[in-house]
Amino acid sequence: MLLRTHLAFAILVIVLFVQHVNSKMIFIGMVLLATILPDLDTCFSSWGRHLIFRPLQFFVKHRGVIHSFTFVTVISIILAMFWPVGSLGFFTGYSVHLICDSFTKEGIQPFWPLKGKSRGFVATGGRIEDSIFVGVVLLDVLLIILNLVF
Repeated sequence: MLLRTHLAFAILVIVLFVQHVNSKMIFIGMVLLATILPDLDTCFSSWGRHLIFRPLQFFVKHRGVIHSFTFVTVISIILAMFWPVGSLGFFTGYSVHLICDSFTKEGIQPFWPLKGKSRGFVATGGRIEDSIFVGVVLLDVLLIILNLVF
């Protein structure tokens, strides 16, 4: 999926869960940051096209180990040991990205190194993704308004 769709889903998750966390700003920041990170493994992503990420792209393939729950779990455990308050937001944002990508035609290998793939029917950047994006943005706006009113 495209960055905008990942961010729309991240905002949806933030709106749904931020009231249940103590460190709201850290949670919001970590969810938004973590939802961008998995696509640093490709030079075609908004952030991955920067030269600083080319060494990473040399060592991993797109939608490989970095697009797995194995990876996010290990990183989240390490993060929890050193910065527990940031680990929930990191795990949440990264997982939202992986779940979204699991519905694309390219899919992901969710439990790398196991070979099984999770694939869907959504073409990245296609009409279905555009429709999903618009729907999620409308839902984001509705929920934000409802949270402000009530």
